[in-house]
Amino acid sequence: MRILTAIIVLAFCASAYGSQTAQNPEEVGNVNWGRDFDAALQMSAASGKPVLVLFQEVPG
Repeated sequence: MRILTAIIVLAFCASAYGSQTAQNPEEVGNVNWGRDFDAALQMSAASGKPVLVLFQEVPG
């Protein structure tokens, strides 16, 4: 029963937090995120660094 209660509370908190986020939230840290996959592949080939692809659910 405790686990079920914890899951419900976490789900409620996650949905409440997601509805209050800004349309274009400020990115945190010193990471210069790219939004163009093809450009990222070209930069990866030129620099020899790997590409990290982050899949994120977009509300709406």
